[in-house]
Amino acid sequence: MMQAADVARPHRASGAEAAPAVAAHSPQHGGYAGGPFQAQAVVPARLAPPPTSPLGLAGYRGAGPDLWLSSCHGGAGVSTLTALIPRSMSAGRYWPMPVPPVSARVLLVARSHAAGLCAAQAAARQWAAGVLPNVRLLGLVVVADAPGKRPKPLSDLVRLISGGVPRLWELPWVEALRIGDPPDQARLPSAYSRLANDLHQIVSEDAHV
Repeated sequence: MMQAADVARPHRASGAEAAPAVAAHSPQHGGYAGGPFQAQAVVPARLAPPPTSPLGLAGYRGAGPDLWLSSCHGGAGVSTLTALIPRSMSAGRYWPMPVPPVSARVLLVARSHAAGLCAAQAAARQWAAGVLPNVRLLGLVVVADAPGKRPKPLSDLVRLISGGVPRLWELPWVEALRIGDPPDQARLPSAYSRLANDLHQIVSEDAHV
């Protein structure tokens, strides 16, 4: 059975990929607490339309959250962010694909190490190719993978990727999160509140269009 926090996981029935219906639920800390949606077929990343990326496609029908957060790779930091951003939900390592005419607001999340940035770059290229109908990419969040100054080659790569996404947010290292403090109780740098405020403003402006 799929878990809504992951959007959907492949489920095989009679030799074909299928997905049972599932109601959205709120994560433990904050997150989305809206109406139900039904998950549809899941497409693994290797079968997604080219150009390929580490993200598969997860279809759904009905009302989703205000914002989906898609992990460009494992350990990107999506669980932390969904705890801090109201009415958001993790899409796991998938692009959420609603049934038309609904569109999905999506935020990519990646760590600032080389593997994470390359995964983010591939995901950004896939979105830019126009093969993801009804996905509205808001931007990319790059979460620091280590304390201290980032090496120049990685900073150069971040700058390169930023030109291919609508917006870039960079979040610094937080030692409290590393040792297990709950995200909504840890003392976080101002960049985290700015991210939440920016996203709230975007969603609010959409609601009045």
